[in-house]
This record gives sequence, C-alpha cells and structure tokens, in this order.
Amino acid sequence: MELKELLVRLPEGSIADERYADATAEVYNLSFLTPHSVGLRPDVLYFGDETLIPSNLSSDQLVNLVMFGCEGIPRHLKGHKASNVIVLSHEADPFACYNALQNYFIEDIEVTNIVRRMLSAHFSNNGLQHLVEEASRALDNPILVVDSAYHYIASHLSDSPAATAGQRALDRQLQQELDFETILEPGVSYIRDAGLNQKVLRARRPLLHYHELLQCNTMISAVTVHGICIAHVMMLARNHEFRETDTECFARLTLFVGQEMQKASLYETSQGQMESYFLVNLLNDDQPSCAVIERRLKVLGWEPLPNLYVAVCESKSEDLTPHDLDHIASQLSGTMTASIYASYEGRLVILFSRDAERPLGKYTEGSLREVAALNNLVVGVSNMFTDLTDIRNFYHQALAAIKFGELVSVFLDDRSVHHYRDYAYAQMLDITNHRANLLNFCHPALRRVMDYDQAHGSELMDTLFIYLQNSGNTRRSAKMLSLHKNTLLYRMGRIREILGCDLSSGEDCFMLQVSFRVLLYLDLFKPRVHLDRSDLHKSDA
Repeated sequence: MELKELLVRLPEGSIADERYADATAEVYNLSFLTPHSVGLRPDVLYFGDETLIPSNLSSDQLVNLVMFGCEGIPRHLKGHKASNVIVLSHEADPFACYNALQNYFIEDIEVTNIVRRMLSAHFSNNGLQHLVEEASRALDNPILVVDSAYHYIASHLSDSPAATAGQRALDRQLQQELDFETILEPGVSYIRDAGLNQKVLRARRPLLHYHELLQCNTMISAVTVHGICIAHVMMLARNHEFRETDTECFARLTLFVGQEMQKASLYETSQGQMESYFLVNLLNDDQPSCAVIERRLKVLGWEPLPNLYVAVCESKSEDLTPHDLDHIASQLSGTMTASIYASYEGRLVILFSRDAERPLGKYTEGSLREVAALNNLVVGVSNMFTDLTDIRNFYHQALAAIKFGELVSVFLDDRSVHHYRDYAYAQMLDITNHRANLLNFCHPALRRVMDYDQAHGSELMDTLFIYLQNSGNTRRSAKMLSLHKNTLLYRMGRIREILGCDLSSGEDCFMLQVSFRVLLYLDLFKPRVHLDRSDLHKSDA
C-alpha cells in the first residue's frame, strides 16, 4: 500500500510534522526500531525515537520513519533527502498508532485469503452458483445474484441456523422468493420506488443500503458488461454486520460474477434484454411453473397473444455470434410485434405470439425466407401452442424441423423454412428406426415396382411418386415430369398392373406414400425431379 494512503489510518491529530521524499512509496510491513536495527528496508515503515536511527544510512537509501519523543524532524535526518519522516505529536500514543496501522495489514491478509478463495472457485469452472456459495461462506453472510429481469440466477442463504426472530423472518422471506425464482411484486416496487438501480449505478463502490422490506443492512453492486448493467449482486447482513474488509471483497466478487456470467453464456448482448433473459430462463427450465411465469410476465409488462410459435434460426456454416443474432433479429423486426427473441445455444430463438384467429401468416413466412437466404440460415418452426410451460417441447420441435427438413429437402424444397407439421413423420421414422427394421413397413407392391425399374431401366418409381405427390392430378404430374399426358397415362397403366391395384383407394395410396417415405429416409430412393413445396399447391393453369 502507498505510504500516504496508509498514514490516513492514523488517529486524527497524531502527526505533528512530516517530510516526504516519496509519499507514494509502497509499504508492506511495520516494525519498531531497535539498537540492533541495520540495513533498513525501503518497503517497511519503522517506528522509533531518534536515538535508534542507524548512523550508517546512505544518502540515497529510501527509508520510512515514524518518530516519537522528539520536537521535530531530527537534525541529522534533515539533510537525508531520501527519507520519508513523520513526527508524532506529544499527545499521540505511539503504540496506538502502530496498532492502528498494523490492523490494516491484518485486514489485508483477511482480504487476500477471501479473494483467493473466490478466485479458486471462479477458476474451478464449476459455475456461478459454486462461486456464490464459496463467497457467501467466506464472507459469512447470504449472497444473491439477480438478473435485470429480477430473476434469481444464483444464491446462497446461510449455513448458520437462524438464532433470532429477525433471522428467521428474513430466511422465510428470502426462501419464498427463491421458491418462485424471482423477486416478488413488493420487492420490485420497493426497488423502483427507492431508485435502487440508479443509486447502485452511480456508486463507485458497493452501495450500503438499509433494506426496509428485508429489515436488514445490504451491500449491493452492479454487474456491467460493455457498459450495460446485466445483473446485481447483493449481500445481506444476516449473521453479522459488515466489516471494513467486506467492501473490498464484495467489489472483487462482483467482477468475478460478471466474468462467470459471460463464461456461462448467462449473458448475451441483445436488444430487449429483459425479455431475452425471460425466454432463455424458460428454455432452460425443465419444469416451469405457471405461477412463476405469470409473475415474471407481470414484472416484464409483456402480454403474449394466445397463439404461440417457436422459430429457430440456425447458421448453415457456423455458430452465430450475439452481434450476428441481433443483426438478424433487426431484419425481422417487422414480424415481431408482441414477440420476443433470445440467443440460445448459438441460435436465434424467436417466440412469436399471434391473435387467436391469426396464424403465423404469409408476411412472416416470406420474411423468414428472405432473411434465411440473405444470411445463409435454415429456419425451423414449431406447431402452434398456447401454454408457455410447454415451450421446451416446441423448441425441440423447431430443431427437429431443421434436422428433418434438411433431410427431405433433397426432393422437396421448403426454401430453408421448415415447419414441424410437415416433418413429424420423419421424426417418427427416425425414432422407429432405432427399434425396428423400417423395410418391414415398406409395401411389397412398391418393392415390385422398384425391382421392375432396376430390371428394365425404366422410371416408374419417379412417375408413381410424382403422381401420388399431386394426389392423382395427371395434368400437373405430366408437367412436372415433362411428359406428354398420354405417356403418363401409359406409364400409370403399367404401374397399376405391377401394383395389382387401381390406386382409387385412399388406403392403398396412403400405404404407398408411407413406403416412399421409408425408402427416402433410408436413402434407397432419390427422385430425379426436385420439387418446391409450393409447386404442389399451384393451380393446373
């Protein structure tokens, strides 16, 4: 510590005279001079009277001296230009002054030990919760970390049992909030009414604040990344009142929390930050609670419309950076009325909400396709749902739509926007393939057509596939196959002979379609004609 900063800790009125060669000299220890003191160190502050000053001080040797029992700076030190000399007043007790400074070094050792413990937890890669637990135990008081959506992301109350009525009341109040995983409405109102967020941001050091709702002293600090406040850390004076060392240790803890949040992707730069946190927390929660979700929505002031869809945007080449995701989201801003988005697992996840009578819509579909093409993305869209507690299931639907949509796109192009409703059958085949031989589900009649093609070099499989894709519409089928209608009719006659059915039965057509999907999934059939899904819905004209 610098000498000038250390001397501030002396009792008021202790210094009668002083002269400095270098007031910024670093001091790491204290010592009393003795008759045998030789080789004085420049990083030690020595206490003593003028009779104990070594006579062999070199002219350029920096020494730090606190003198007592003398009328002023000793005569033989006045000519020693390399010395820092402090003379205590006659009223000052030299031993009390020594102890006042020595206490700092004892505190410094305590700070070092606590910070070392927190640093070990930080570098253990065991996550934010482990860091908070270790810090709470080291500082012996409860510590809470709350994100900007008032959601608890890490906490440790106390290992000490509640001994007083006040401690028991505090524990009950905190446990109630932790059960809901969020600060409840009275707490949020108190924070806003007291202007706590603004006070914490303005404070250069951790803010000391008596919390009227919790009925205890608190220490609060803001976690900032790139100048943005992403969370708050709060310590409560439950087990003991705050000590001088706590402020320094707590300030260090706040820095570690910020680094841990970035390391664990608990924070991603994104617009609509509070809504993004809410969405990420929903996606991470295996068993979300309706009551908790309702409380968070109320805090956010966001009211989703009845019909919900999850859309996932994934890069075809590499993971997207948070900056990329924000840029893509801005391109979709016109589609995200009453909707929110977040960066999650290297993807852009959008929760669309729409009116009960309104589907996702052609405008949104078109925008998704344009943005996908512009940014080399693939997009998966879930089925519609109405309950936010089911969001993880529908997030996985959107991921499955991407996986199986890309598989099927070898013959049926969705132009990079895949709806789960169109590929649920492919996921069903994927699940079944792990338990049974899918060829068992392939219709024998279709196998005969495949064998005929292989033996005669014909294209009856392609013809039948396109015919079934167009629900028996011969004009559209002939156009897609680039055949004269009579040629198509001739081929269909031959196909009916091989199949042994006239394709007038919906049941027969269904079984053949299932068989085609099995062969496509197993990569045993690849149609020569590549279709766009929209081609199947065009008129014959």
